[in-house]
Order: sequence, then C-alpha cells, then structure tokens
Amino acid sequence: MALCPQNLLQSPATSCEKSDEMVEWSPVWGKADKSHTNGLAGPTKSPAQKSAPFPGCVARAPPCSPTLTLRHPRPPSMRSLLVCTLLSLVPGTVSSGGIEWQASYELALIQAKAENKVVFVAVNMDGERANERMVKDVYRDKVITKLAAETINLVASNNTHGSSKTCSRFGSISCVEHRQVDVHVRGNVLAPDADGFVIAPQHVFLAPDGKPILSVPYGVTEAELEWCFVTALRSIDGDFPLKMSSKARPPARLVMDGVFEGAGGESSQPLTREEVLELIKELKKGRAEAKQEKIKVLATADEPEAREYLTSILRAGRGGGGRRGGGGRGGEDRRGELLRWIGAHSPPSYWEVAVEFLGAGEEELRAEAVVAMEQLGSPDSLREVSGRVGKEKDPQIKKNLYRALGAVGSDDSRARATLLKRARDGRDELLQANALLALGVLAPDEDIEELLRETVAEEEESAQVAALLAIGLTRNAEWIEYLEALPNDPTLRRRAKAIEVSLGVLKGAPLSTMEATVMAAGTDQIPRERIFGGTVRRSGAKQGKAKRPPVGEGEEASGEEAEGDDGL
Repeated sequence: MALCPQNLLQSPATSCEKSDEMVEWSPVWGKADKSHTNGLAGPTKSPAQKSAPFPGCVARAPPCSPTLTLRHPRPPSMRSLLVCTLLSLVPGTVSSGGIEWQASYELALIQAKAENKVVFVAVNMDGERANERMVKDVYRDKVITKLAAETINLVASNNTHGSSKTCSRFGSISCVEHRQVDVHVRGNVLAPDADGFVIAPQHVFLAPDGKPILSVPYGVTEAELEWCFVTALRSIDGDFPLKMSSKARPPARLVMDGVFEGAGGESSQPLTREEVLELIKELKKGRAEAKQEKIKVLATADEPEAREYLTSILRAGRGGGGRRGGGGRGGEDRRGELLRWIGAHSPPSYWEVAVEFLGAGEEELRAEAVVAMEQLGSPDSLREVSGRVGKEKDPQIKKNLYRALGAVGSDDSRARATLLKRARDGRDELLQANALLALGVLAPDEDIEELLRETVAEEEESAQVAALLAIGLTRNAEWIEYLEALPNDPTLRRRAKAIEVSLGVLKGAPLSTMEATVMAAGTDQIPRERIFGGTVRRSGAKQGKAKRPPVGEGEEASGEEAEGDDGL
C-alpha cells in the first residue's frame, strides 16, 4: 500500500490503494489518466539522511499527485517532517540484489534537486540479449551497485513481468511504476526517431536540474558504465572520493551533454530466436526478397546460428548467393561490405566471424576484417589480434591491427607494452601514428600519459598530431588544462587542428567531431561508424511532442524500443 502525499497532509490515516488500475493507458502512447497515481514511491534515504529525505521542506501537492513544492529556510514543522518521513517509507526502494530503483520519475527529480544528486536512467526492454545482460550481470556488478548507491536510479521499461505488485525483472518496484517511468523518460529525456522508436538498452545520467550530463546508446560493459558513473558524479562533486578502477574506460558511443537521436525505425527491431531460425531457413532456400538487406538484419542477432550462417556466406567467396554476391548484381563481391556492416552494427560476439579473414583472402577483405575487429572491441579476441600483429607484413593492415589491439586489449598489460614500444619507435611514421592513436583508448596509465606528453614536446608534427588526438580519445577532462596551455604555432596547422578537436571532445563535443582529423592522422580508408557515428541532440534542444510513439491498440508497447545489441 502506498500513501498519497496530499492525503497525508489531511490525515495520515488516509491512504490510496496501489493496484494495476491506478493508470489507465490510452491507445495513444504517452497519454495516461493520472487521476490516481499514488503508486509512486518516495525517495531513497542515504545513510547520512536517515532523519528525513527533504530536511527543512514543506510538501504541497494536489490530491494524489507526486508534485512537491520546496520552501527554505524556515525550520520544518512537525507535520512536514511527518510527510517527509512517511514518503520515505513508501515501497519502491527495497534492495533486489542489484541497483535499487526509484518508482517515480517526478519524485526522483525532486529528490535530486533537493540533495544535489545525479539521476541515473536505464532504458531496458525484454527479449534481447544485450538488455538481458544489463539486467542479469551489469546492474548486479559490485562496483556498479556501489556507485549506484550514490545516485538516484530509474529504470524505464514498457514491458510487464508477471502479475504480482513487485516486478520480477527489476525487483524493487512494480511493473506499473517502471512503465510510468518509461512514459516520462520518453517524453522528457530521450530523443525518439520520426517513427517514435527509441534505443534499448540506453543509459542517461541527469544533473540535479534534470539536464543530461552524458548518455550512451546501446549496451555497455561494466567497465564502461563504471566510467560513466564516476564521470557523472564528479561533474556534480569535484571532490567525489571514489576513483575509477584500471578497467574503467569511456564507451565508444558516449554522448556528452545530450542524448543520442534516432533509433532506426521498425526495421531495426530485434529478432527473436525463432525469427532468426526462420530467416536462416528462408535465406537458405533462396526465396528471400531483398536478400542483402535481410542478411544485414540477421547480422544484428546475437545467436550462434546467425554467426554460423554469416560465416558460411563469407566463406562462399562471393558474399553468398553464388557469383551474385549475396543478392548483389553480376559477380560483385560484397563480402567487404558485409564485414563493414558487421563491424558497425553486430554484437561483439561477431568477432568470431571476422577473425577468419584477418590473415586470409584479398587485401581489401583483410583490411575490413581488422577494422571490424577493432569496432567490435571484444576482449575475447585479444589473443587472435595480438598474435596477428607480429605476423602481418602489409603496413596498411598492420597499422589497423595496432588500433584493434588497443580496442580489444584496453586493460591488458602486454597489449599496452606492445603499443608503447611501437609508439616510441619513429622509424615508421605510419605505424607510430596509429600506435599513438591506440594509446588513447587504453585504460589510464602513467607510462601512457608520460609518453603522450613527451611526444607532443619532442617529436615530429605527424607524431605530435597523433598524440594530441590520443589525448582527445581518452575523454579524460583532466587533460583540458594541459592542452589549453600548449603554445600555439600557426605554422603547424595540423597540430593546431588536433588541439582544437581534442579540446572540443574533452569539453563535451561528440566524438564525431574528431573523425576527419583522426582518419587523416591514421591514413584511414575505412570509416569507423561504430566509434564516430551517430546523431546527438544537445541537452538544450526542444523536445518535439510529435515524436512520442503510438502504441497501437491497448497497452502492447513492448516493441517500441529499437534493437539493443551491444553495437547496432
């Protein structure tokens, strides 16, 4: 049973029954009858705030509304203390073995503003592996749960999990409550595409005033989410005591001061396992229309049968479909195109598909495979990538192997040693530059910092540019003061540009602003869409109401999230 704030002001004995009928969902998404919304839980109290969550405040609200008005500095009356204490006892924050979720978007923002706290928003959906991994593994990680104890946490999910009042998936709140959070988050935080679809999983960190500090579309690892937590917390409290572990690293698709815009529409919806098997069966029979597009859709499914089928297509020599290249015209070989798609959009497990072509096949195909491995960034592929570095003779492919080594071995001591050694060797400018760029995605390390500083001070301009860009790729704002203090030499235009774009990223600009400069420094021929791609809506942008997605008929809205693999 949840206590209604307004009724508490009138009579503490009066309460409103919490049930699945408290919100009537209309056929149009985002519209709900909020005449009875007292199933919203009050704020969580931190250990240092056990007396009351909102000390010195008076609560005012219309009937059954979570809206509170804060007044300071008059000492709290006994009645206001009673209101705050009772609100803190409302169910919705009981530990479920992982992150403790708040049940009310509105009350979470009120608490965040009152206590100057960060709000962590997790967008999740059912039936997709990356979303499942976030719930079962990442949100239960010891480091993550420790950091989440310092924030106010909301989970937005439009699915229903069982009939009990406590959600079987998220534990501490009801399904009605996380569905209500989903409505608020879609309308006020996220940026749906033109068809109303949003990305799941997706994570947003909000400042106490409700504006985005940072966000990340698609799945993240424990190490990446740790980096996001600490960065967000330090943006509010520069003296935040908890430090990042050596494994912490910024996500490739990190968005600072805004949220990712767009979701790919209905075509990017995740395939169920049954749909994967049916699509493979259809493709094998050769009856599939728009075959190449369906192969690409299949490549987003994190199922072993999908990986096996894609591998067989690449082995066929012409991209599948005989000499028509998997749906292409004539004898066009589209395997490189497929590998590029895999690198940009497939789950990290697809390194098992790309790895076969690291050392075999045409030069173009091998180059695509290496960059795909880099973008997939799976630590499971470290052995294969590091083993290939010493064997590769082609400098254009070897330079990409160094970049891939940094991506898959970000916290590996041997990978770090290999890259440091290559970055110090100026005999081959191409390999040195790419090794320096790779240092930017490794876990923070004193030897790396020292080498980057030395390179900027002493090396030739090409090496300086690579080192300066590596500093930008770290996404570590502690480098800002160093870059701003560097002397400006107008004759070294490439160096000046590297300083400019790196400073921009360190101050919150999207990584895409560095793409052209990084490609020039590394002499890249293959774009890295997974790393640099994406559209960003800045935090001050206006939210268009027209983008709220239709649910269709009734409450069925579980398909309104776009595919949530770890990279599409």
